Amino acid sequence: MDQVIYRREGAVEVVTLNRPEVKNSFSFNMIKELGDHFQRLTLDDDVRAVIITGAGKGFCTGADLSGPDNRKDIVLPVGMRLTTQWYGRVVESIMNLEKPVIGAINGVAAGAGCNLALACDIIIASETASFIQIFARRGLIADMGGTFFLPRLIGLARAKELLFTADELKAQKALEMGMINKVVPHDELMPAAMEMAQRLAKGSTRAIGMLKNMLNRSFESDLACALDREAALQGIAVSTSDVQEGIVSFFEKRPPNFTGS
Repeated sequence: MDQVIYRREGAVEVVTLNRPEVKNSFSFNMIKELGDHFQRLTLDDDVRAVIITGAGKGFCTGADLSGPDNRKDIVLPVGMRLTTQWYGRVVESIMNLEKPVIGAINGVAAGAGCNLALACDIIIASETASFIQIFARRGLIADMGGTFFLPRLIGLARAKELLFTADELKAQKALEMGMINKVVPHDELMPAAMEMAQRLAKGSTRAIGMLKNMLNRSFESDLACALDREAALQGIAVSTSDVQEGIVSFFEKRPPNFTGS
């Protein structure tokens, strides 16, 4: 059985974690495959938006440390460090993908699975979903970008509380805290995620990609750096076909037909 399933709906790539018998916990092979796939999507101009979701009742419960395809040295410092770096490669490939990534969180998202969800650009959760920074229960620290994403999404004090206590956060509470974008009834999750993905896929892909790039770096930039980056990327944006279409459609008083080029 494939541990990750890929399917294409028009310009939308749907990535489904597919180990439902263990709530889609990560095997080492699964992590390597995800990292490779998201890097390939960088070069695939036919894909203009991505959805990540999970099969079955869970989104992802983090690392499957007892899985048969783990590194043999996973219990040693060097093995854990190298494994964690592979996890980080997945997050970096999502963050660096200059296309919108929508997380469709269908159930529990725990540990590295929680942080995979938080790496998505827009997070839509089923009302049955929950988020758990479970690391402290295992004597571990957060990985897969947890210490980066959480304080930016919900503030430092709340991030410390969730990481220190490892308490479960229900989807509605996560929405109220600003961690996620939307909560929908479970049966409406994939239609809602697909609606958002298709809407963004019809947008100006280059502009969205450059906006994503700038926003992901906004907390590390002072105003002068942000203004310089805006000027540099605006110079690139104005040379795209989508800008010409945006201007023409404005004067013709019609919706733009962006091609993502």
